[in-house]
Amino acid sequence: MDINSLSCKRVLYWFEEINKIPRGSGNEKAVSDMLCSFGKERGLYVRQDEANNVIIKKPASKGMENLPPVLIQGHMDMVCEKNADVNHDFEKDPIAVIYDGDYIHADGTTLGADDGIAVAYALAILESNEIVHPELQVLITTDEEVGMGGASAVDCRDITARRVINIDSEDEGVFTVGCAGGMKTTSRIPVQYEATGQREGAWLTVGGLMGGHSGVDIIKERANANKLLARTLTTLSEKMDIRVSSIYGGAKDNAIPRDAGCFVALRPGGFEAAAKIIKELEATVNKEYAAQKETIVLNIKQCDLENKVFTDESLKRVLAVIMLMPNGVLAMNTELGMPETSNNTGVLKTKDEEVDITCAVRSSVISRKYEVYGKIKALTELAGGSCEYKGNYPAWEYKRDSELLKQGEKIFESMYGYKPRVETIHAGLECGLLGEKLPGAEMISIGPDILDIHTPMERANIPSVERTWKFILSLLAELR
Repeated sequence: MDINSLSCKRVLYWFEEINKIPRGSGNEKAVSDMLCSFGKERGLYVRQDEANNVIIKKPASKGMENLPPVLIQGHMDMVCEKNADVNHDFEKDPIAVIYDGDYIHADGTTLGADDGIAVAYALAILESNEIVHPELQVLITTDEEVGMGGASAVDCRDITARRVINIDSEDEGVFTVGCAGGMKTTSRIPVQYEATGQREGAWLTVGGLMGGHSGVDIIKERANANKLLARTLTTLSEKMDIRVSSIYGGAKDNAIPRDAGCFVALRPGGFEAAAKIIKELEATVNKEYAAQKETIVLNIKQCDLENKVFTDESLKRVLAVIMLMPNGVLAMNTELGMPETSNNTGVLKTKDEEVDITCAVRSSVISRKYEVYGKIKALTELAGGSCEYKGNYPAWEYKRDSELLKQGEKIFESMYGYKPRVETIHAGLECGLLGEKLPGAEMISIGPDILDIHTPMERANIPSVERTWKFILSLLAELR
């Protein structure tokens, strides 16, 4: 594909530029500073707040000064996931942008099109003297992927726009007009240790899973590595005497975990029996998940002994919590045919005296969100642990009479000959928080086709980036 022939070539240029700057959640200062420099170099209004959110404003094109302003919004951070065999430091290394036919992707890591593509669209509009638009206000936030901390912290005192185009959706031809709220929960299960004794060491891993976004992909019933690890250990412990330590799994609470593992101490001579049990279970779970087309790999290999392991009682408590933790779609919205409530058992970590289990709870019904937290808390406390939540963000309520939605639908249909699909989404979007800060705002969320976000398979469709670019420009030019 000849990129230079595309009208969105500057979008792709800016996407490559921001991908040169590490921007995982919590590490956005450098890219935030780059956005500020971009605006100041062009004489635009720029404000950077303490959370590193950036607001840039550009005056209206000639003849459009009397039209209401428009806010373009997205987030600068990205989910940092990589394949196990890839040597990449997300704190220091740039993200590769590889052109492959109609797609761009990275080299064994997440691409960051979620939501770097929004930043690239905004910069391409802001730099142009030819694009026609009302007064343009741009808000690029931080920490969206780990609880929407930037949107929670941002002061919107200088944002006067009440028409908001959020560019954080991944399906072309879909107007998202509502989303679930959510929270992050952390369960802390205390563990006691004992000496390993006369045993032989092994390292048990779960891998080969597809993973995915814990909101968008949760309905696909993909396997959860943390759950499978607990199931594997439970199966082993029912058939032989084992001890465990150094349990881990997943990387982000909002990504369905693709791999997990732990150290296992076996009785002398027990390795072959353990390997046989694991291979039998591997065949079973692959049969169970055949429809998902996952190739689940359960593997055990011999390794050096660790000095200490969980006591038998501690292991039972940890495995019980992981096994019984609510996971997947918990309730459906039967009117819209989409998930209403879900939980993702996202991250396992072993600390000095505890195992932490971090989950992403989502629901479009406020009371259901707290109900799930109540279940997780009750389960945790039964196991002698403690539980807390943070990153609590509200749902975005669908406004059926939105003029922005009506005009957007009309413009889209006139361009492409079919009506866009209007839907709400189970994933969290910053529109819920912005709706509280911008009273009366009308919002839509759009975006080009981006596949397998939050995984190293993430890729963006270039023709879709081009069509979405043209639609955004038409929307800015024709909104009244």
